[in-house]
Amino acid sequence: MQARQRFTCLVATLVALTLSTVAQAQIHLQIPEDRQPPFYANFDRGFMPHTDEWAVVLFYRTPDCVPADFNLLDFFDTPPRPFLCDLQIEGHSNWRSLDDPAPADSHLQGTGAVPLWFVRWPELQTAVADDELTVIELAALPSLLIGSASFYHESIRNDIRGQRGGNEAVVAAGTLTDGRSFQVEIAEKFREGEHLFPHVRIDFR
Repeated sequence: MQARQRFTCLVATLVALTLSTVAQAQIHLQIPEDRQPPFYANFDRGFMPHTDEWAVVLFYRTPDCVPADFNLLDFFDTPPRPFLCDLQIEGHSNWRSLDDPAPADSHLQGTGAVPLWFVRWPELQTAVADDELTVIELAALPSLLIGSASFYHESIRNDIRGQRGGNEAVVAAGTLTDGRSFQVEIAEKFREGEHLFPHVRIDFR
């Protein structure tokens, strides 16, 4: 299957996930109008999407605003600090109860310039070996490529213990600061806290 066809198929999968999960939840919240995510990037100890060669960090907020002392591997930061940084995504989440630790599902799209940072996977493995990664450390990695996604779509269905597993799909496309274009496709499953990546594609052109 050609790259464009694969990209289109994954977008269709995201739409199907949206339609199949909206009816299952009780409370519908708009992002960011009703609730903002208290984190800077879709990246943590269990979620480091990568190929054998490249890894990608998906920033929800402007990287220049991420506090220098924040460990990106921790994912969550205590509000209101994350809310001081511009949010580059929007969408909605569906909740069974607002007391739940996470929504049943979330559906996000970019507002036009979602920051994606790419680094060589072996470099990132070395950088996180001490269980800490700040945005300053990430920016200093020799292989860093900075991209801006004009197209970004993400769908997350969280797991429910004893009922179903969770899954996530991301598709993104845009340009690097060196003028090249990129495409990213990520398909993830999570079971009992373990993250599995049956498909990750990172292409530069």
